[in-house]
Amino acid sequence: MAVSPVNRSLQSLIFQTLSKTLETLSTPPSPSIPETPSPTENPYQSLFSNDGFDPSGTGGTQDLTQQLQALMETMDQITSLLNGEQGAGEQGVPELGGTPKKAPTAQQPGQTPTEPTNFFSPPPPNQPEVPKTGETQATKGNNPTGGAGNTMDFTNDGDKPMTITFTTNPGQQQIPPLTIEPGQTVRQEFPQGWSGNFRSDKGDGSAVTLGEVAFNGAGNQTFYDVSYIEGNNASMTIAPETGPGKTSGTLENLVEGAPENILARDANGQVYGIKKTTTSEVRDPEIINYYRGKVGADEGYVDPKDDLSTLGTSDTHLEVHLKDVF
Repeated sequence: MAVSPVNRSLQSLIFQTLSKTLETLSTPPSPSIPETPSPTENPYQSLFSNDGFDPSGTGGTQDLTQQLQALMETMDQITSLLNGEQGAGEQGVPELGGTPKKAPTAQQPGQTPTEPTNFFSPPPPNQPEVPKTGETQATKGNNPTGGAGNTMDFTNDGDKPMTITFTTNPGQQQIPPLTIEPGQTVRQEFPQGWSGNFRSDKGDGSAVTLGEVAFNGAGNQTFYDVSYIEGNNASMTIAPETGPGKTSGTLENLVEGAPENILARDANGQVYGIKKTTTSEVRDPEIINYYRGKVGADEGYVDPKDDLSTLGTSDTHLEVHLKDVF
């Protein structure tokens, strides 16, 4: 690049200043009589001596002239160097206050610009949802008015259809019966604060296994249990769907191996279950002991005093498994 206008102006100013200085040094000073105290007391003499100048006049002027001429030669060399930079390349020396420009980088053939990855970007629209592995969809049962997220999934683990009937506590909404095919699961919704029980309709109704539940109890807990106080006509378990809590009841067939005298029979003499443990608040020790040998104190109600058998959970979704005895 050629010397910039700023450099040319600076160079011209230096030459003019040096020329005037040489003219001044070449012209002898006008005669005058300085008023100085005495040659020995001249204050400038010691100053010049300390600075390296010759105060005698001629010798000091000649030395200064030689130094200025050397400076002129140096300036000529600098000018030559600056002019020579013009052919050094396209970029050359940058102007004052400027920076050399970078040549654009050529994109390689077939190269695709890479977009920055944004890990917080939303997923692409219309992307299908992947179903969870192993997840089964329960058949929807009755949907009572005012459902508040309370549900029970009833699964028939037997080989015959089952009909489940509900008994609702006073002031609660009635729930219609459910018919469940073998291997089928039906989800039943319940209103806020619903409480009651349910049973299989097998037999004459005098001996039944009861599932008991109360939603949204104290502390919004769900309380549940399987009761054998009213007898046994089906195998049953109740447990929370995902929340903490134990399993109440058993799927074991309690009729198998039971003594003949405690078996429940219909009007035709057909066995369908086991008798009640308590009738009109009168306990039958033989029946109680038989049940207790199959069901623990915290696994199901056998005696009305089995307070440990009332279980609770924060889960509002329960799973119920049932199958008929015969």
